[in-house]
Amino acid sequence: MPSPVTPETDANNLLGLLRSAPFSAPYLGEIIDWIRRSVHQEAEQGRGSFDTDAEAVRRLDAYATGLGPGAAELGRRLSDARHALAAVQHDHYLRLTVGQGADGGTAQVSRRSELLKLATAVGSSRVAAGPTGAIVITSAGSGSTVFRPVDPEVAHQLRGAARERKEATVRRAAAVRDLLAQHVRMVDWSEPQAVGVAVESSDTTVTVSWWESHVAVGPSLWIEGGVRLLCSALLADRGYAVALAGDGALHVTA
Repeated sequence: MPSPVTPETDANNLLGLLRSAPFSAPYLGEIIDWIRRSVHQEAEQGRGSFDTDAEAVRRLDAYATGLGPGAAELGRRLSDARHALAAVQHDHYLRLTVGQGADGGTAQVSRRSELLKLATAVGSSRVAAGPTGAIVITSAGSGSTVFRPVDPEVAHQLRGAARERKEATVRRAAAVRDLLAQHVRMVDWSEPQAVGVAVESSDTTVTVSWWESHVAVGPSLWIEGGVRLLCSALLADRGYAVALAGDGALHVTA
């Protein structure tokens, strides 16, 4: 089991989370910065001897309990940030969607700083800490995501494997693009009315689709015109695994 980091609920981390947190009242970000600047100016002018970050948090707490604009929302975000700092106690986490195995090849590693921001943003009501240090974040609709703590060495290995998969996908996309360009019209994004086959990559999947910047009149070249069938045949002939996606595009997974 990876060892937890030293608990950090200090003012500096709390202020950092507040400054990156989303607010429905956009002026709250300005209020936070104004309070911070005021405290630092007082310290620079020698008008007090105090920890500037701790004093800024004290004044933010005071504002949150008052009747100023956005006070209630600021109070909730302060509570969210404190809850996140208390719950997220490890340096590295393996991010797993419920129902997905850790060996599925798509698990991602998150750093503590990333999880702290996420936990603050979604709110304390959707964040729970398990007895083993795992963090569970429930979605706004249904389902949840589990962040399981992992050792730094494991995190490094997983990041390396993810980087290699991404690089392999980029290479596959380039090879698919070169192959198809010999037989079909590829989209030229520099044209005012771009039309043709587009090849894109995301995670471990290469997507081949048809793009038209204008509304097509008459039968679709991609489907009725046989372009998709031709692309699928060309890719299969080269040994690629091709699957038809729900949106009509082709997914090239291997």
